[in-house]
Amino acid sequence: MILILGTPGAGKTTQTRLLAEYLNCPWFSMGELIRADVKGNERRDMLAGKIISDETTIKIVDKALNKVSGDGECVFEGNPRSVPQATWWLNQVKAGRFSIKGVVHLIADPEVAGKRMIQRGRLDDHNDNVVEKRFSEYKRSIAPTLAFLTSNGVAIHEINGNNSIEQVEQDIHKALGI
Repeated sequence: MILILGTPGAGKTTQTRLLAEYLNCPWFSMGELIRADVKGNERRDMLAGKIISDETTIKIVDKALNKVSGDGECVFEGNPRSVPQATWWLNQVKAGRFSIKGVVHLIADPEVAGKRMIQRGRLDDHNDNVVEKRFSEYKRSIAPTLAFLTSNGVAIHEINGNNSIEQVEQDIHKALGI
């Protein structure tokens, strides 16, 4: 299991797809899973740039991972985004469900990420206010999450997401030793 985290618009989904193709394993995008599963008030909140609850997020992750067979090898993008989510992941490792080979953390500047988000044209990326909210929420939640993972022995690989797709892909392969 390789986890790919990153700022909004850092290229997480693109890099997750490329890595999964390279490793010939399944991949999951938290954003896509949430957009497919979340309904009602939580969907409205998500479209406004708010983060979905840990409880709902963990249920969605667990449901997705139930589809992984064999050795559990896959690439998962966009989770964990909080300490409770990271705790859940580590509990799954302790239970022997899978192992985490590493966490890739893609970092992109808000200006670069904002342009990318506008170009991809998703409904939930429709204005600067949402982009700003997402960056603010990400910064608030990710620092303690990464610190928690590190303190529990999980390797975090920081990658410059401002670079070209090809350069970021090379940097990820180098960091993971693949």
